[in-house]
Order: sequence, then structure tokens, then C-alpha cells
Amino acid sequence: MNTRTANEAVLPEKSSPKSRNGILLIVITTAITFLLWFFATPDQPMVPLDRARHIIAGLSLNGFFLNFLLATRNKTLERWFNGLDKLYIYHKYIAIVSLGLLFVHALLGDSLKTSDQVNLRVVFGGLSLFLVVLVIGITLFDKKLTYEKWRITHKLMIVPYVFGLYHAYISSHISLLKLSGLSIWVGSTALLGILSAIYIIFFYQKIHFKHKGTVTKVSRLNPNVIEWEITLMHPIQFTKGQFVFIKVFQAELENAPHPFSISGGDGKRIYLTTKISGDFTRQLYDSLKPDTKVTIDGPYGFIDFAHGKKNQLWVAGGIGITPFMAYLREDHPDQKIDLYYSYQGAEAGIYKDFIDEYQNNNKLFTAHFIDTSVMPFLSFEGYTLENDTSVFMCGPEKMIKGYVQYFKRNNKNADITYEAFSLR
Repeated sequence: MNTRTANEAVLPEKSSPKSRNGILLIVITTAITFLLWFFATPDQPMVPLDRARHIIAGLSLNGFFLNFLLATRNKTLERWFNGLDKLYIYHKYIAIVSLGLLFVHALLGDSLKTSDQVNLRVVFGGLSLFLVVLVIGITLFDKKLTYEKWRITHKLMIVPYVFGLYHAYISSHISLLKLSGLSIWVGSTALLGILSAIYIIFFYQKIHFKHKGTVTKVSRLNPNVIEWEITLMHPIQFTKGQFVFIKVFQAELENAPHPFSISGGDGKRIYLTTKISGDFTRQLYDSLKPDTKVTIDGPYGFIDFAHGKKNQLWVAGGIGITPFMAYLREDHPDQKIDLYYSYQGAEAGIYKDFIDEYQNNNKLFTAHFIDTSVMPFLSFEGYTLENDTSVFMCGPEKMIKGYVQYFKRNNKNADITYEAFSLR
């Protein structure tokens, strides 16, 4: 599971030191896999090249096991990776590395082929590689694929994974059917990987989307942005700046889950602000009606303005103003806050009037509006970021990550939390 469109990609990244358990999970499972395959006793003599092929194949299978595990949106894993955004980044690159390892495994050949087993090995190994290439290629690189079809291809990864496991069990020169540390490890990770995939495909949406509600108001703020109010049957506990996955049950709308930042609310009611940036958001803008039923999974994310330092720098790009609005609407911060709100064209500054009035009534809050249709792009060149300042940013990936790099170059201990829009 990854994100697809700009304001469907509001997933927070934190650059301040947090839990490293996610990295440890990857490192430890990879190390165990490598060592068990390296020291395993083969059923017949193997040359070093064949040993290397087995290790590479084992590491690839371990990578796919990790991918299925990370895709479950487990709350503990979210904490270990400091948010779903970072988890998804590891998820993506683990898939790419695992695919690369499969290619290397295939290219190295097999010096111990036997005539009565070669055909099955070649068929299942080749089929697994072909399907993995096909599914990962579609998932990562087909930008025109609709979100729902993309989700389906993502789920299909279970098919090449099972073929790959079968190929490993019938072709390995180190028996995985005899009791050993290696067989227990491979069997355990395979079982957990398959169970994770089954959970994702058949149970996730039935179990996680437990918050039920109704769309009670739809406001079209400009020709590209709507704000929708949702009233929930039971209050949801969230931190201002978090996001949810939502399913919308209206006949002409896709009811696959999509992630959106919460732009306000008290828990019993919440607001989502959505900009047209893909098929689903276009459908929402054109067709969403009051009285539509929804279900919600979440909240997710660790952005928390209230626990930032006494001095805060906020940077918002376009629709990236939404997590900041969640805080301003419901709270009266006692921190000193400087907000830089960048947008293109007067209509795109959807909350400018609210923010303008807010700063007039709060002496600790200062807003700077940058309309890039008539003004230069926002630049922090020459800006000194002090150690007593927390930085919160949300906006397009290129814009936000450029600022992150700048602030980090000038203050390696900078306390920065950001959400960067990306396509997936």
C-alpha cells in the first residue's frame, strides 16, 4: 500500500531522532537469513557460486516476506518506522532490491542441474521471476493506473511469492524439508508472509474500518478544492495533524480506501479538505453529496504541534495547509508561530481569510502569504534556524525536501517534521 495523488499522499516524515526498531527489523532478519543460508549444510557438494545463488534467493524471499508484513499497516510497525510514510519508503525499496536479487539469482545459473528436476525448477523459477517483474513494474511505474486497479495489482504479489517459495523448496540443494535452523526460519517467515498477504487481501478492510459516519456538509472552496464535514457515530481520538484512510459509499464513487489529512474537527465531527489531483478526487469534487455513508481507519501519523518547541516555524504549500488548519481551528496555541503559506493564484489560498483573522487575534501567531503567481517562490536563503525552534512543513515533495536539506545543512540538529506529497 502506497499513496497515489498529491493530497492523498499527506503522510508525515519525521527527521528528528525517533525509534530505530524498523531499521533493526530489516537488518536483523536480513542478517539471520544470510547467516543461516551461508552456514547451512547442503545435501550435495556445492561450488561457491551455487552457495551464493542460494543466499541471494534466500535474501530475496526474506525481502518479499518483509514487504507483506509492512503492508499490514500494523500500529506497532508504524511506530517502529516513525510513521507510515517512512515505512512505505522502505517497503518500496525492499521490493526493488528483492527484484534485483531475483535477477542476479537467475543470471548466475545452476551448476547442479539434474535432468529429472530441471523442468519444474525452470518453470516455477521463471514464472515467479516473470510475475514479480510484471507486478512490481505495474505497481511502481504505471502512473496512469487508477488507484483501485493499482491496489489490485499490489495484492497479486502473493502469486509470484508462492511460486517463488515452491521453487525454493523443490530446487534448493539445501533441504528445506528437514528440521534445521534454516528450514524453521524459512518456513516461519514464509508462513508469516502468506498470512500477512491473506490478511491484507481478505480481512484488513473488514477489521480496520470500524469508525462509521455520514457526510453532513460539502463546501466547494474553489474550482479545485472541496471541504467535507463528516459526523461520526462515535468520536474518534486524533492528534491535530494526523490523517485517516476513508471509504466513501456513494454509487458513482470508488469505495476503495484513500488517505487524507484531517483539516479540523472535535472528534465527533471531522473535516477533510481535498484538492483535485487524480480520478478519485475529481469524483469527490464533482459528485460528493451530504448523507453519504463513510467508514474510517485511523488515525495515523505522529505529527504533533502541541509537543513542539515554544518557537515554531510552519511552512505550507498549497493544499498542504490542511494539517495546520486542524490545529488552528480547535486550539489556541501558546507557542510563538511563524507560518509561511505558499500557493499559486488567489483562489488557491483557500484558508487565507481565516488565517488572516486568526493572526489579528493572536499576538503569538504571524502569517506570511506567498502567492507565486505574482511573487517569487518562497526561499529561506539567509534564514537562521535556531535550536529552540521546531519546524513543521507540508506540501509538494520537491518543495518540502528542498527546504529540509537547506535547514539541515545550516543546523544539523534541526527539529523538523514534514509531510511531503508524492505520487505513490
